[in-house]
Amino acid sequence: MNKISVIIPSYNVEPYLERCVESVVNQTYRELEIILVDDGSTDATGELCDSLAVTDSRIKVVHKENGGLSDARNAGIDVAEGDFYSFVDGDDYLEKDAYEIMISEMTNDDVSLVSAGIVAEDIKGNKHLNMSKERLILSKEDALLNLLSPVRTIGQSSCNKLFRKQLFRELRYKKGIINEDMELLPKILDICNLVVLLNKPVYHYVRRSGSITESEFSMWKYEGIKNAYDTLDLCKRKYPKMVSYAHFYVMDSLFKTYHELRSSNNYRAFRKQEYSLRFRIIKEYLYCIKQDKVMSECRERVRNIAITAFFGEKMLPKLVVIKHRLMRVKER
Repeated sequence: MNKISVIIPSYNVEPYLERCVESVVNQTYRELEIILVDDGSTDATGELCDSLAVTDSRIKVVHKENGGLSDARNAGIDVAEGDFYSFVDGDDYLEKDAYEIMISEMTNDDVSLVSAGIVAEDIKGNKHLNMSKERLILSKEDALLNLLSPVRTIGQSSCNKLFRKQLFRELRYKKGIINEDMELLPKILDICNLVVLLNKPVYHYVRRSGSITESEFSMWKYEGIKNAYDTLDLCKRKYPKMVSYAHFYVMDSLFKTYHELRSSNNYRAFRKQEYSLRFRIIKEYLYCIKQDKVMSECRERVRNIAITAFFGEKMLPKLVVIKHRLMRVKER
């Protein structure tokens, strides 16, 4: 049986780590190497990692100075001995048959990566499902196109995926950034053979207050935009037929950053950045509306983003009210 190296970066996740590790230890697929990377935690996470290692011989622990999620994943890769790699965040958990489902797709040697469904849930129990509607086997070009499209059932996260170790022969997560998955995944897809998308949810992503993705707005959020522009450059160099979709990808990334800014408690400190983002969104919109393929697939999304950017999120509710009033007048 092929071994899967499960790399679990852990920074101050003491209340959640035991559930996470139990979901991995109790997998129906048993040939696992479980690597807990204590990323310089300041709570009792490091001690918990050591105590969990005593309970199962498949668990090994790496203690290191705090270097961020990318650095912790890289530290796990450096000691991994498996044929496949999986990444699980220390506050998330898996369905018990996650690895059995994913590794069954790797019997075809041409399959480089398997991506399954994600269940995103908050602490109140609200859930949102993201996955492909059907099982798909994609070329690397089609997988990249899926990433660039508004559907994006492949997802940008590394955590719902099973990778062949060869993909990381020369690639690592970029240190010192957020959105590290968004930075690396296009590069991974570029060297894949086949990619399998599964219509089964196996990974539970838990949104919690204080996590990286739930923090207040800062200029770190611009990393996502840079990554989107890097992907646009990749398409210009190697996938010219996808350039128009890559522009939509940039537009979407700009809008997500703008929305995060407007939704933060400290948005007033970023007025200049807000107007700059809105201007850049409109610029990408003017490009996208000239692309027939993009508009045939993404028209509504492109239009809604442009309207929001032009008028601003603050004005949007007022515009909706005006629209409904006009519709009632017409009905009379």
